[in-house]
Amino acid sequence: MKFGLNISKATPKKPSGKSSIFAHDESDDSSSDEEHPNTKSAAAKHDRSRINKQIGSSAVVHQKIKEAHDQALQDDPNIFDYDAVYDDLKAAEQQRVEAKKGQKTNQKAKYIHNLLAMAEVRKRDRLLAEEKKISREREAEGEAFADKEVFMTESYKQQKAELERIEQEERQREEQAARKANVNIFYKQFLEKKEAEHQALLKASKDRPVTKDTPRQDHLDNEKLLLDEAREKGVALNDSNEVVDKRDLLGAGLNVAKRPTKFGSFASLASTDDRVRERQQEYEDYKQRKLQEYQARLSGQGRKAEREKLSQEIESQMVEIKKKAEEDQARRHEEKQQAAAKKRTTDDVALSARERYLARKKQKSNHCES
Repeated sequence: MKFGLNISKATPKKPSGKSSIFAHDESDDSSSDEEHPNTKSAAAKHDRSRINKQIGSSAVVHQKIKEAHDQALQDDPNIFDYDAVYDDLKAAEQQRVEAKKGQKTNQKAKYIHNLLAMAEVRKRDRLLAEEKKISREREAEGEAFADKEVFMTESYKQQKAELERIEQEERQREEQAARKANVNIFYKQFLEKKEAEHQALLKASKDRPVTKDTPRQDHLDNEKLLLDEAREKGVALNDSNEVVDKRDLLGAGLNVAKRPTKFGSFASLASTDDRVRERQQEYEDYKQRKLQEYQARLSGQGRKAEREKLSQEIESQMVEIKKKAEEDQARRHEEKQQAAAKKRTTDDVALSARERYLARKKQKSNHCES
C-alpha cells in the first residue's frame, strides 16, 4: 500500500457471447417440443389471420376513401385546391379593407351643411333685428333730422332689398300655413258635428220602444175565421178572397145597413163592436205605416239636404279663401308699390342733396378764389 490516491483498476469484464436465435439448448427445445407440440403453429395461424384481417379492413377503408375522394372531385373539381380558396378569401378581405380605407378618405362632415345653413339663418335674423331697431329709432326721432342729408351705399341698398324679399317670403309661408290650419280645423269641426248627430240618432233609435204586432196578428186570425165561415156557408169568393156577390151575405128578414162611422170619431171609440175595433186597429196600423214611410222619405231628403248644405259650406269656404288670397295679393302689391315709391323718393332726396352740396362747395371755392 502506497501513500496518496490509490485508484483501483477496473477489472476487464469478459465479453459475453452473442445470443443466437438458436441459442436454446437442444434439451430445452426437445423438452418444449415434447411438452407443447401445437403451440407455435396455433400462434402463427392466429397472427396470420389477424394480419389478414387488418390488411382486408385497411383495403376496404382505402377503397371507401378513394370513392369519397372521387365523388368530391366529381361534385367540385376545385374542392382540394386549398391555395386558390385561401387566396380568394384573402382577396375578399383585402377588398373590404380597401373599401373601408376609401370610405375614410372620402368621408365628409355630416352636419356641416346644416350648421352653415343655421349660421346663415342666424345672421339673417340678426340683420333683420338690427334693421327693425334702426327703423324704430328713426320713427322715435320723428322730424328732428328730416332736413339732414341721407346717404346709402349700393351694398346697403342690396342688403335691404334682400331682407325685404326674405321677410315677404316668410310672411307668405306663415299665411299659407295658417290658411291650411284653418281649413283643417273647419273640416275637423264639421266632421265632429256630423258624427255627434249620427250617434244621437243611433241612441234615439235604440231607446225607442218597440211596438207590438199582436193586434195585427189577431186581426189576421179573425179574417181567416171569417173566410172559413163564408166558405162553409157557400159564399162565392174570388182569388183575392173577396166576396163576389154580397147578396149571399144577406139573411132572412129586414137587413138594415148601419151608417158608416168615421175612423177616430167618438162614436167609434165608444162602440163595443169587435169589427169596429178591428177597423180602428187597421186604421192605426195604416197611420203608423204611413208615418214610417214619411219619416223614411224625410230622412232621405234630410241626407240630401245635408249633402247640399255641406257642398254649399265647402264652396263658400273656398270662395272666402280665394277672396282672402286675392286681398292679400293686392295688399302685398300695394305695399311693394309704396316701398318702390319711397325708395325713389329717398334716391331723389339723396341726389338733390348731393347736388346742393356740390353747388355749395363750388360756390365756396369760387368765393375763396375771388
